Amino acid sequence: MKSIITPVLEDISNTYLKDQLLRNFGNAEDDFRTIEDTFRLLTSSAHDPEKLNVFFHSWSMTNNSAMTVAGLSNRLTMLVHKNRPVQDEALLLRSITSLNRIVDEDLGVVGGVLHKDIYYKMATHFCKGDEWMQMRYLTPEAREFKSWKDRNSLKEMDLVTGLLTTVVHEIYTHGEVEYILPLFEQWLETQEGITGRDAQVILAWIIVHTGPTEKNHFYHAIHAVEQYTQSMGIRLEDYDLQEIIRNYMQRKAATMASIAAVLQPNYELN
Repeated sequence: MKSIITPVLEDISNTYLKDQLLRNFGNAEDDFRTIEDTFRLLTSSAHDPEKLNVFFHSWSMTNNSAMTVAGLSNRLTMLVHKNRPVQDEALLLRSITSLNRIVDEDLGVVGGVLHKDIYYKMATHFCKGDEWMQMRYLTPEAREFKSWKDRNSLKEMDLVTGLLTTVVHEIYTHGEVEYILPLFEQWLETQEGITGRDAQVILAWIIVHTGPTEKNHFYHAIHAVEQYTQSMGIRLEDYDLQEIIRNYMQRKAATMASIAAVLQPNYELN
């Protein structure tokens, strides 16, 4: 995954963010390895649907962020609604506009399809039903990842923290979907003999996030934090991404490790 996101990071024009992202993602090799190993374990063989229920429910907690981004956008609008001091309202509006572009596809604004619906179709296919949606299939680590990420975006007083967390999430997600698509395609073909158009329908949630989609979301996130800090007279250079990236990657890796434990042949669900 790191080899997928690195060229994108090297291409951004904001030198400060580029250096911060490259250095701190570069220090997360062990976390990347844990995550990749889990996806390879998942797609290397058939699994009991009960165990797949755990995978698809818990994994969804780490990639389902549209409502969080929308909530963060609402927090930015509240600055104007509550007459808080803003140096440049036009720039603040541009920041909100950039932030909203991240969730267009997820919320059906582009294409008219809610992404939660195509995730449902994918998960329900592999799990042979939609029991995966039940809360009992959520690992504590996945719950903690989602809680931490939501705290950063929806409760942390400094809105820059939420915007930078969004930057980190969008570039990580780009690497993840690009990495897993061939694994899932091979998994479908090997286990079920499904290829071509039928496979594309099942894997639509992954496919729609590959290519330019998540990269563009990342660029929008970059623009949002740049425009917000400028609108408020805040120095972006005063922020260190080390803690955000370390927390993100360690919590994501812990979530995937908890799922990998369930996928092991000798693991028994309660």
